[in-house]
Amino acid sequence: MSQIGKEVRLAKLLNPKSKNSIVVAMDHAPVLGPLPGIVDPRETVKLIAKGNPDTFFMPCGAVKQVYPYFVENQTSFMVSIDVCVEMGPEPNYFMLSDTVMHALELGASGVSMHVLIGPEKTSDMLKGLTKVSIECDNLGMPLMAIMYPRGFKNDYAVEHVKWAARVGAELGADIVKTYYTGSKETFAEVTEACPVPVMLSGGAFAKEPSDFFMMLKNVIDGGGRGVAVGRNLWQYKEPLKMLEAIKVIVHEKGSVEQAMEELK
Repeated sequence: MSQIGKEVRLAKLLNPKSKNSIVVAMDHAPVLGPLPGIVDPRETVKLIAKGNPDTFFMPCGAVKQVYPYFVENQTSFMVSIDVCVEMGPEPNYFMLSDTVMHALELGASGVSMHVLIGPEKTSDMLKGLTKVSIECDNLGMPLMAIMYPRGFKNDYAVEHVKWAARVGAELGADIVKTYYTGSKETFAEVTEACPVPVMLSGGAFAKEPSDFFMMLKNVIDGGGRGVAVGRNLWQYKEPLKMLEAIKVIVHEKGSVEQAMEELK
């Protein structure tokens, strides 16, 4: 029966037509501080939820602040169940800070967690992923594993990214979120090597929207199944226009030029 529950919840995270997903990432504050755009998460979610992204993800404390807007807009959400604080003593270690059961009790349709492949505590994070994967299977909860190489000469090199993504899939993730590898061709290597849907990590705010759209276009053309977008959405001057532009590429497989038209 738990597999039925997982399939029902997973369907809430994906667009019913494209089967791709636009995930609004709002797990930044514990790691990087209250960045511009999410100083007040309530205002951010109140605005963006009106544009009907496919889902959000954030820690449980933020969910408690913003859930009325999820209810109002019938928007699904995932709970981020781990944390890393870069101003703390272990900036490369994500520790489990919540449980799958608690996320289920909050009404979540999935959970997310990070694994950094490379740092000293990689093994501890992998043990955490294994534990959470089993809990998700038992409770029928989808798991998005955020798999990042860290500490290599080039963390974005395809050989590191596709290996990290594959680790997430092998340990039971239902969706993997990871880095862009620089081209459509190299990202296709990542998606071909990973037997579960792979999503782009949107990254830092791009100075030019066209640069972000080109990256996103290459990801979708390379077999990616969407994007977890944070700063490139809620730090943009008109987030709802940016959301519509992202939909053009992710759900309609439109061009960069068509996406740019949505920003006018």
